[in-house]
Amino acid sequence: MVLAYAGLTLTIFFWAINTVIAKAVVMEIKPMALSFYRWFLALIFLFPFAVPHLKKDMPLIRQNLGFLFFLSIPSVAAYNSILYLGAQYTSATNISLVVATMPVMTIIFSWIMNRKKPFALQTFGIIVSIIGVLIIISKGSWQVLSTLSFNPGDLLIVLSIASWSFYSVLLKKNPIDISPISFLAMLIFFGVLCILPFYLWEFVLFKGFELKPGNIIIFLYLGIFPSILAYLCWNFGVKTAGASIASVFMYLLPVFTSIIAYLFLNESLFVYHFTGGILILFGLIMSSFKLQRKIYFF
Repeated sequence: MVLAYAGLTLTIFFWAINTVIAKAVVMEIKPMALSFYRWFLALIFLFPFAVPHLKKDMPLIRQNLGFLFFLSIPSVAAYNSILYLGAQYTSATNISLVVATMPVMTIIFSWIMNRKKPFALQTFGIIVSIIGVLIIISKGSWQVLSTLSFNPGDLLIVLSIASWSFYSVLLKKNPIDISPISFLAMLIFFGVLCILPFYLWEFVLFKGFELKPGNIIIFLYLGIFPSILAYLCWNFGVKTAGASIASVFMYLLPVFTSIIAYLFLNESLFVYHFTGGILILFGLIMSSFKLQRKIYFF
């Protein structure tokens, strides 16, 4: 169990650094380039290890080829690409606070897609978390809320976590019985194909980026740690500790990200960050409870 908790903590730490990197370099390296080369390198690193698993799982892969392609769109292709787009307009701290609501978003999609109604306490938690997100993306200003003039970056982050939550619920609804390494390799392969035309379009408009040592290190990190190792650590943690416990570790994302962003990006924390963050945390805890007595609001 200790190894599972360590793996889950490492996963969130890797994702926190990914969030800070997105904010730090996205003006120098455009979002689609960052997303494409991250996953392209991940595919290169993973492929030698995936070959024996792919050979073994090929009959099932052929049977589910269309579904695997469909799954790659909201997971590999859309989630981080949209997150990197949003990073151009908002802070790393805002990104992490909004992304931390992913468990709540997953409950909402589960309700919509599986007709699985949330319990009363979960519904209350969802409402509280949404209020917390609104406080953050409106910077605590009622005027912003009343005029609906939100930061486009924060709205893009909401869209990105909606994409991942949709993928999570879809995967749970229709699991594929193949090796996790085969599964990841196929998602990355199809995801890279989906990202490629957007990257080429971006390249035509903005050209490329300078390939200097710092950028090479960034891509190596993105290709290995948040893309492959984090995925494997997360799967091990979910398998050992359970999905409900694993989701609680998402609460660490704003903590890690805000500390790293403060140290390396000189980002400041404001009252609305703390207010919204506390509401999100409280709402997440409420929505994570599974009551024995199934009480619904609707």
